[in-house]
Amino acid sequence: MTKAVIFAAILMGAATPMAAHAAPDSLQEVGLPDGRLAATALEAGDFAKAQRRLIAVRPDAANDPARLINLGNAYAGMGQTTAARDIYTRALYAPDAMLVLANGTEESSRSIARRALNRLSPSYAMR
Repeated sequence: MTKAVIFAAILMGAATPMAAHAAPDSLQEVGLPDGRLAATALEAGDFAKAQRRLIAVRPDAANDPARLINLGNAYAGMGQTTAARDIYTRALYAPDAMLVLANGTEESSRSIARRALNRLSPSYAMR
């Protein structure tokens, strides 16, 4: 299986009400160097722009877990937790891919999606 490349970054916690109560590692940015997965917009906190870029999907990328995780991050950043939960769930059931994190570690896309879902739960945000 081809490995997708992702860069983990901590998004500004105060950027949204949802993120303000989450742990410091509340959102991970998933992206490719050429920006096709809206990594730059997510890093800048422009969640609406990231959502617009990620919602327009090519047929061959409909179940791309990296795209889905970033789309979930965009919805979470805009405070749309129901939409974020739906997208993270789709990523959880998308074909599994090993992703290389910015720190050089590898992790399953399903593991990343599961962690993202857990961050949306109120008990996680209260930690």
